[in-house]
Amino acid sequence: MIWNLKGQNKNKLLKWGFGFLCLFLFNVLEESIVLPALDLDNSPKNDLYFQAWWVCVFLWLFFGLRFLKWASKKQTS
Repeated sequence: MIWNLKGQNKNKLLKWGFGFLCLFLFNVLEESIVLPALDLDNSPKNDLYFQAWWVCVFLWLFFGLRFLKWASKKQTS
């Protein structure tokens, strides 16, 4: 995969990476504050949260990479 990282594509890549950072920070806050406060930390009841978390991460990765690839091709043509 060859990326055209000029101008707008670089900004889109940075925004996409910042989105991953926000997802990670949300997860850290959720696991360190919310789950222990609700007594869901280290229990089987938080499995739904972790499944939803990983679905969000994979969707962000998959659709983000497809969008960046599409934007790169669109700008070069």
